[in-house]
Amino acid sequence: MPRADEVLDIFLEAAGNLGESLGLNRTVCQIYALLYLSPRPLSAADIGEALRISKGNVSVNLRTLLAWNAVKKVWKKGQARAMFSANDNVQEIVLERLHSGIVRRVRQMRNHLQTAEERARKARAGADASFYRRRIKQAQDLLSQVERFCASIQSLQALMTTRRAAA
Repeated sequence: MPRADEVLDIFLEAAGNLGESLGLNRTVCQIYALLYLSPRPLSAADIGEALRISKGNVSVNLRTLLAWNAVKKVWKKGQARAMFSANDNVQEIVLERLHSGIVRRVRQMRNHLQTAEERARKARAGADASFYRRRIKQAQDLLSQVERFCASIQSLQALMTTRRAAA
C-alpha cells in the first residue's frame, strides 16, 4: 500500500512534467500542485522543505503564481510569516495560462510573418518569391484560425465563471 508521501511525490512529478511539456516552469507547477493537495496553507519555508528547493527559488515562483491568481496569501492567526494556499479553480487557471500563452506566441509569429512577407514582396519576382508569399499567406490564415480558437477559450472562461458564480 503506497504511503501518502509517495502519492504526493508522484503527483508533484506529474504536475512538473505536464507543466514543462506545456512550456511552463516545472517548479511553478510543482509548487501549485503541492499547495493544491495541501489541506492547510503552507509557508514558503514549508514549500521549500517539501520540494527541496531554495528559499529564493520558492519566492520567485510564488510571485509568478500570485500574478497568475493561482495562489493567494492567507493570514493565519498567530503566524508571523506569510502562508499560501492554492486557488482550487484549476480550470480557470489552466484556461487563462493556455489563452495567454497562445496569444503571446501568435503575436510573435505574426511579427515574424510580417517581416518575411515584407522581404518576400521586395524579393525579385520569380517562382521562389511567389511560393514564399503563398506559404506566408497560408500561415497567416492558420494564425487567424488560432485567434478564433483563443476567442472560444475566452468565451468558455466567461461561461465557467458565470456558472461558478451561480453555484
